Amino acid sequence: MGLNRSVPFPLANGWTLLLACLAVYLPLFWQIPLIRAEAMYALIPREMLASGSWLTPTLNGVPYLDKPQLIYWLNLLAYKIFGVSDRVARLPLLGVTLGEVSVTYLIGRRLLGREAAWLGGFVLLTSIGFFTLHLQLLTDHLITLTLITSLYFLLRWQEEPAFKWAGPFFLALGLGFLSKGFIGLVFPLLIGVLYAWQLRQRSLLALFWSPGGLILLILLLVPWLVASELANPGFIKFQIVNEQILRFLGQRQPPDINSFSLPGFWLFLGIWLMPYTLLLPEALWRFWRATDAAAHRQGRLLIIWAAVVLVFFTLSSSRIEYYSLPALPPLALIIGWRIKGYLDTPTDRSLLWAVLAIALLGLTTLFLLPYLEQVCAGNRREFEGMFCLIAPIARPVTILIPALALAGFFAGLARRPRLAVVCYGVLALFLVLFTFRTWLALSPLMSDKVPAELIRQSAAPRDVVVMEQIEEFEYGASLAFYSGRRILMVKRRGLPQFPYPVPAGRDYLITPEQLRELWQGPARVFVLVDDATPLESFLTGARLVLAMPSKRLLANRP
Repeated sequence: MGLNRSVPFPLANGWTLLLACLAVYLPLFWQIPLIRAEAMYALIPREMLASGSWLTPTLNGVPYLDKPQLIYWLNLLAYKIFGVSDRVARLPLLGVTLGEVSVTYLIGRRLLGREAAWLGGFVLLTSIGFFTLHLQLLTDHLITLTLITSLYFLLRWQEEPAFKWAGPFFLALGLGFLSKGFIGLVFPLLIGVLYAWQLRQRSLLALFWSPGGLILLILLLVPWLVASELANPGFIKFQIVNEQILRFLGQRQPPDINSFSLPGFWLFLGIWLMPYTLLLPEALWRFWRATDAAAHRQGRLLIIWAAVVLVFFTLSSSRIEYYSLPALPPLALIIGWRIKGYLDTPTDRSLLWAVLAIALLGLTTLFLLPYLEQVCAGNRREFEGMFCLIAPIARPVTILIPALALAGFFAGLARRPRLAVVCYGVLALFLVLFTFRTWLALSPLMSDKVPAELIRQSAAPRDVVVMEQIEEFEYGASLAFYSGRRILMVKRRGLPQFPYPVPAGRDYLITPEQLRELWQGPARVFVLVDDATPLESFLTGARLVLAMPSKRLLANRP
C-alpha cells in the first residue's frame, strides 16, 4: 500500500481540525487547578513579574536555575496583559496545544496527504496522553512544538533551499534550546542527519551549515547565555553540566528525581496512545514497507523522528513518564495513515481486530486500575489512593467502551468502514471525557488549591505555613501560588535539597527540630501533611483545620 494522497472528504482540512481541537479543550481547559508538578511554572513568572527581573527566575523566593526561561517569559507576558491567575497561566499552553496539532497536520499533509494528516491530527488530540499532558503546564510542550516546527521547515527547505526556510528552522532550534536546553538542538539535528542518510541526499546537510541560520542562532542564544551568567554566576555550568549532561547520566545533584523504570516508560507510551495503541504495531510495519519505495521514502522521517526521541530517553538514566511526548505526533500521523488505508480498503479487517481488543480491554478497566496506581505511586506518592476516587467514574467505562467498540466492529463487518471509524472516533472522545473526569477527581490529591485558599482567607500576615516532607521542593509551588505567601518545607533524609548555595535568610527548608520549635512558639503555624507521612509526636492531636483525600491541614492554635 502506497502513501495515498486522495482527498475524498472536503472537510478534512486544517481549519476543521483546529475547530475540533478547540471543541475538545476549551470547555475543559481551566477546570483543573494547578497541580504540584506544574504550579512552579505559574509561581516563578509571578515572582519574576513582582521583582522586575527577566533573567533570574525565583521559586518561593530562591533563585531557580534548573530550566531555561522561555516558558516563564511566555507566562510573564500573559500576566502583564491579563493579570495574574491560574487561568491566565494556562493561556500560553492553549496556544502551544493548537500549534502542536496544526504543525503536525502541516507535516502530515506534505508527507501523507490531506486526509491522512487530518486523521493523524485527530488521533493526536484525542489520544489519552496528549490530552492529559496538555491539561498541565510543562516545558515538554514547548520542546515538542519547536521540534515539530523545525522539522516542518526542514521539509520546506528540502523543497526550496532558501534562507526564508533556513531562518525559521534555526529560529525553532534556538527556541527549543530556550525551552529545555540541548535536546532542543540535538533532536532536530540528529533527526535531520538520519533523514538525509535514509534518503541518501547529502545535499540536505547543507541546511545545518547555513551561514545566515547559524548567525541567527548565535544572536539568539549567546546574548541570553551571557546575560544569564552575569545575572547568576555559575548559570552556564549548572544549566549545561548538572541539568543536562549529568541528568542524562543519572548523576544530577541533588538526586531528587524519581526516574521511571524502562518498562514503565514504555508502558506509559502505550497508555498515552490509547485508544489507538493496538493499531500501532501493524501500522508501523505497513508504513515501513510502504515507504521503502523511493517515491515515498520521505515518509521515513516520521519513523526516524519517533525513534530518536524514544531511544534517547531509553538510554537516559533520568526519564519521566511524559518524556515520550515529542514522539506522539509522528506516531499519531502513522496511525492516521493506517486508518486512511483502512477506509480505502473496506475488505481490510486488521482495524476491526484492534477494535475488538479494545472492547475486551474496556471490560477489564476496573481490574487494571489498581496496578496502574502501583506504577504511578511508585514514582509520586500523591497518586496513592487514586483507585478509590476513580472507580465510580470507571464503572460506566466497562459498559460504554465495549459497546462503542463492538458497534465499530460490526459496522466494519458490514463493510461500512466510515461508520466503523466514526465509532472509533466517538470512543476516543468518550475516553477523553473519562480522562478529564478522572483528572478532576484526582485533583485534590495532585493540587493544594483547597488548603491554600483556606490559608489565604484565614491566616494573619505573621502566621507561618509549613509543608511536610516532599522529595522535590518544586512540589510546594501549588501551596505557595494559591496561598499567596512564602512557605517553609520540612527536610527529611536529605530531601528536598537545593542544588546550589542559598543564603540563610532565603532558605525555606527547615529540619523537624525547627518545625517543633515553630509549633511550640508564639506564632500560629499551619502544617500541611500527607497521610503517607507519619506524624511527629508533637503533631498528634493537633487541631484539624481541613481533612481531604490523602492530606490534612493542621494548626497549633485557633
